[in-house]
Amino acid sequence: MILTRRSFLRLGWCSPRASLPNICQISSLRHLQHQPLPCMVRLTANARGLSTARLLPQKQQKSSLRIRSDTIEAFPRCSESNFSELRANKRFAYFDRTRYVSVLDSIHARAILFLRPRRFGKSLTLSMLEHFHGVQHRAQYGELFKDLDVDKDVKENKVTPGQYLILKFNFAEVRRTRDLNEADQGLAKNIIGNLEEFYGDYYSYLGGSLGQMISENINQGDAIHSLRNLVGIVDHTLYEVKNRGDSKNPLANVKGIYLLADEYDSFSNEDFWATVKGMMGLPYGIDRCFITGISPLSLADHINGGFNISVNMSFEEGVAGLCGLSRADVEETLERICESKTDVEGHLARLMKYANGYHFCSYRKSEPVFNTDTSLEYLQASC
Repeated sequence: MILTRRSFLRLGWCSPRASLPNICQISSLRHLQHQPLPCMVRLTANARGLSTARLLPQKQQKSSLRIRSDTIEAFPRCSESNFSELRANKRFAYFDRTRYVSVLDSIHARAILFLRPRRFGKSLTLSMLEHFHGVQHRAQYGELFKDLDVDKDVKENKVTPGQYLILKFNFAEVRRTRDLNEADQGLAKNIIGNLEEFYGDYYSYLGGSLGQMISENINQGDAIHSLRNLVGIVDHTLYEVKNRGDSKNPLANVKGIYLLADEYDSFSNEDFWATVKGMMGLPYGIDRCFITGISPLSLADHINGGFNISVNMSFEEGVAGLCGLSRADVEETLERICESKTDVEGHLARLMKYANGYHFCSYRKSEPVFNTDTSLEYLQASC
């Protein structure tokens, strides 16, 4: 499939007036390297509030930049997709997207599909959701989230951390091949590997040894059956905990499984998604799904296969800024690392030209966002 300007418009990734270079993801900074850069230095951070940019009539966006040391030493590229490691490393700046946790939680859909181009930070978003919702991370809540936007929502009881067992899948890890049998085996191996990782995270909660749970419940030759076994065990365990009224059990407030799937469109697997739908019918089975990908083209296969319960929220105004950087994010960052206002304006103009212009709202005018990876690469080179 050749993606033209019309293709991007149909997918909702841009506004009609956006230029194609602003839409296509820039894999390197070669477009910028032929232009002289204003002098930049690393400055000591301070607590002052910096100006925000007026982006829409009567609407301002505030910067989400968060730093945990006196200087900005590094910007996490999209390869830095582990939320806890990023937060633990005080060298990294972090652009806070945790305010969307309560937004996603308030959506009346148990399975959410969220599409973005490559290198926009989808994997870090999934890791953020994992660390907030995963019961095993409940004790780390203060360390990970206390200075972020979601903490206000937690204190106001809009959302509660640590209420799920997290089942993760990353289908981008499956090796692509023209051999259909080999591809099927690779996909099954990927599913089983993620099921084993789940048991590694939760065997102590489920009342068994890791080796025993894997040997008794995973069939290396049948990934789908192994998935059914896993969800069945969770459903039974949670039922017993709640039936006993055991309020001291660490699973007492757990609702079920939160399934997080990255790059779902890398491989079409009707059996997998039909099974997921079936397991969502259990009282304490798969309670919620958040599914990321690049395009909705393979959804037709899943719909025919029975997975017709997902809601595509990719182009809804309420989540338009979940991935990508706002102008306020970029502008505050430049103000912290640039030597002068002239330097800020020069760098901002360059990034506006080469990394801005993604529009993720179908029916209303919304703030365009900067390509995450391109912008962070540029900022890192300028530190």
